[in-house]
Amino acid sequence: MADTLAPPETVPAAPAPPRRRNRLVLGAALAWLVLLLVEWAADGRIWLGHLVGIVPPAVFALVPLGLAVLAPLARGAARWRTLAAAALALILGFGQSGLDPAALWRAEPRPGPDAVRVFAWNTNSWNQLLGTQDHFYAFLKAKDADVYLLHEYQHVTADRKGRLPIDDLARLRREFPGYGVAVRGELVTLSRFPILRQPAVGPAREVPPGADWPTEYRENKVLRTDVLVRGRTVSFYNVHMPVWNSMPDGLLSAAFYRHMRERSAPRRAQYEGLEADLAANRNPVVVAGDFNATAAMSDLDRLRERLDDAAEVSTDPYPTSWEEGGWKPFWRTDWAFTGNGARAERYAFGAPEKLSDHAVQDLWVSLPGSG
Repeated sequence: MADTLAPPETVPAAPAPPRRRNRLVLGAALAWLVLLLVEWAADGRIWLGHLVGIVPPAVFALVPLGLAVLAPLARGAARWRTLAAAALALILGFGQSGLDPAALWRAEPRPGPDAVRVFAWNTNSWNQLLGTQDHFYAFLKAKDADVYLLHEYQHVTADRKGRLPIDDLARLRREFPGYGVAVRGELVTLSRFPILRQPAVGPAREVPPGADWPTEYRENKVLRTDVLVRGRTVSFYNVHMPVWNSMPDGLLSAAFYRHMRERSAPRRAQYEGLEADLAANRNPVVVAGDFNATAAMSDLDRLRERLDDAAEVSTDPYPTSWEEGGWKPFWRTDWAFTGNGARAERYAFGAPEKLSDHAVQDLWVSLPGSG
């Protein structure tokens, strides 16, 4: 009988080298941690730090959580070092994430009968580009707010790079009979309560009477309106901060970075002017508008330290306001704050009905001695 050859033994595939896997997983965690430290050192100190505004803030929580999920792929000490780096990154970056887990179990707020309703909105060049004027005014009136803080009271040139003045005051007064109207540059405040004064804030204090439109537009980014509400003076700050980027130019263009550098100082001057005015103001205050800043950016740090973020009464764990019209906005650039006894009772973002790329801010505020 012929000898039978035994089948060759099957050699199992070699597993991926553990050392390489350890280096990859731990290296990713350490790289993210270093990136956080670099961002912390740059943001608010040099103009390039504003690049953090491109990143959806939730990334500052999601990336460390993702790294923690990947940690078991590493072995031995590398696994625990990865977990430690991910935990540290989550602790350092969570405040920049814009996430508010407590909102998941927060009860739906019920504003008191004396609460003042505030409506703040970037109108997208006064509805020049979307919808109709009738729809625009019907939308505003349907909110029935006591105070409206509206931005971009302007039109744009055909290339959308220039800003043009408009005069719609006659229709505003016709549509909102009984409301006081305050205007500075591109900012309009409507108040159901008597307007007492409109002190200039920050760079606007240096604008001479009769200044041309480009100067009015450039310098007036904060409109403070002192209003008499049931015998008490309340200061409403209507804010539209200069945008820090020029996204249409693209991240790879020199124009994008030139715009960042040129806008850095004027933008800081507007923030510092607002902060200084608030520091000297003892009235109850409501500050709301389009700050062109996200939770990941340092621009809002001093305001968030001095005032209360209205989102603290929201039931949305990740409030976002821009860019509306897409699949889902990932950034909150619109903010509302209260202080000096004024308190947010309810706060929510609302759909702009395709009239703007910014959600609307609906805010109910109680004042000292009310409720």
